[in-house]
Amino acid sequence: MPFLVDTYALMEWFVWDNKNYKKYFEQIQQRKNSYVSEITLVELFHHVYHKEGKDEAEIIYSSVVNYLNIAKMDEEIIKNSGIFRSNMLKKKKALSYADCINYSIAEKLNLKLLTGDEDFKGIQNVEFVK
Repeated sequence: MPFLVDTYALMEWFVWDNKNYKKYFEQIQQRKNSYVSEITLVELFHHVYHKEGKDEAEIIYSSVVNYLNIAKMDEEIIKNSGIFRSNMLKKKKALSYADCINYSIAEKLNLKLLTGDEDFKGIQNVEFVK
C-alpha cells in the first residue's frame, strides 16, 4: 500500500526512531511508490533545523527525498483542503492547513495518509500509527 507520509510520521521515524514505523518505512523504501508533500518538507526541515541544526536537517531532508516522490498542490487540492478543514472544524477537530493539504493530496492520489497525529484518529483513508 502506497502512502502520503506526513510530518508527524517522518519525525517519529527519522528523529525519534519510533520502531512502530519500521515496517512502513521499510516498505516505502523498497517500493518507492509513496509520497511526501511540499508543505511536509517545509515543516520537516524547519523542525529538524530548529532543534538539531542545519547539518542534521540537510541529512534528513536528503534521505526523505531520496525515496519519497514529491506531491505538488494544484487548484483542486487547494479547494478540497479548504473544504476538508471546514468540515473538520465543524466536528471540533482543529487540523492545520498542512494536515488538510496532506489529506487532500492523499485522497486525490488514492493513497493512505501515514500519521500518528491524534486529530486523524478514526478518519477514513488514514493509517494511524502511534
